[in-house]
Amino acid sequence: MPADNSSPTRPANAAHPYASARRPNSTATPSASSAAAAAAAARRDNQPKSTRQQFAACGACRMRRVKCDLKDVSPRAGETPMCTNCQERGLKCVDEFANVKAVKLLRRGRRLAQVEQVYGPAAQAAQPNGSATEAENAQASSSRTPSCIPKLQPEFFGSPFYRRFHIQRPIVDPTEFSARFYESEQGKPESLGVAGSMICMLLVTWAATYGVNEYGVEEPSNGLEGVRERRRRCNEMVREILGLIDKHGLLRKPTWDGVRVLLLIMPLTEDVQTQLERLAMYEATVSQVYTLCSLGSLVKSGQGEFVDALVRARIFWYGHVHEGITSGLRGGRLIFEDDDLSSFQITFPSLGNKQSLIRTSITYSYSYRYATAPIRLSSACRQIHAALTGPKAKRKEDVNERGLKDAWEALSRSWEEFEGLRHVGPVGIIQTEDTERFVNGWQIFIFECRE
Repeated sequence: MPADNSSPTRPANAAHPYASARRPNSTATPSASSAAAAAAAARRDNQPKSTRQQFAACGACRMRRVKCDLKDVSPRAGETPMCTNCQERGLKCVDEFANVKAVKLLRRGRRLAQVEQVYGPAAQAAQPNGSATEAENAQASSSRTPSCIPKLQPEFFGSPFYRRFHIQRPIVDPTEFSARFYESEQGKPESLGVAGSMICMLLVTWAATYGVNEYGVEEPSNGLEGVRERRRRCNEMVREILGLIDKHGLLRKPTWDGVRVLLLIMPLTEDVQTQLERLAMYEATVSQVYTLCSLGSLVKSGQGEFVDALVRARIFWYGHVHEGITSGLRGGRLIFEDDDLSSFQITFPSLGNKQSLIRTSITYSYSYRYATAPIRLSSACRQIHAALTGPKAKRKEDVNERGLKDAWEALSRSWEEFEGLRHVGPVGIIQTEDTERFVNGWQIFIFECRE
């Protein structure tokens, strides 16, 4: 029997009553269909995406199934947030998902902290009341803006300025540091490291204070206005370096390069630091010099034992001399003693190996002779500190005449010792005119001590 899908009361060839619901109207034109589809697509594009947010309503509004504005409420400090519906009806507004949202915010905060650590924070908005301190501005500028300090160039180490600067501020050994700088220029940045790069920045800053550029070439001066602009630019450089010192923790991590950075920047901070800040930084620096040199921390430059010894000696000598001629005469607190100097001299290598000395641009013995005269002058200033300017001497009713006489005799011997340096011929990069300038400067200081 053939299958019959028709109804007993409906003819076999009759149309299905729901056929129009299952297939499109055959009478509609193609153009009308495309227009309707385009209109529907336009409506979908114009409609915004769903703004539904999970866990946004309080418990009362969720039960009543009404819109809740709890997430938009900004309560005052110490008040519990309440939505508008609960306020109008006197209901207790309870955020049932506060713990869930707190966990999500914590995860978001951790992610933001990680992103900030990698990419750094955005620049802070300018404060209208000017409450931001100079230190905060310096630190922000050092980490968020391009450096204002030009890059040190290799030609700088052969310039007359560097030769004179090395004599007046014998902190950086020219042989050891220039070799490391050239290695870094050849694709070995680890030769300098962070602190070594900061030494390069300080050399450029010192040169800028004298009107010399990063190549060691003196730039033309533009009168008094040019001097003011140069001073302003140098202070900006110093602020940037101070920000880097804070960022890398040089004051709490004693290293040989780090202490050289601190010794080089101290004389430049007069306009950018308060007296209290300078004093705290100075005492921390001298303490680092004392710790590094007294604990036998070895320098490993890879250029021989005499270069290593000179690196240590220059730092110790400079720290000892600087403390004597500043704190010694002004009556400040002294960290170094003459016994420390004697103990340090014993650690020097023997001068018997002359072949090693020849390989250095400035011989060990010549450097020692140039350092001896300022060291003895520093010892004379320490005698003045013990007899006249120091705290212990000020507490005495009578002046220590014998101590003052010994100090004046030490100043006279120091004058003669500096005078003897005039007869030393040019050695290495040191020229005769540089020696004359060195001797004259120290003798002027001795004259001021006597007055």
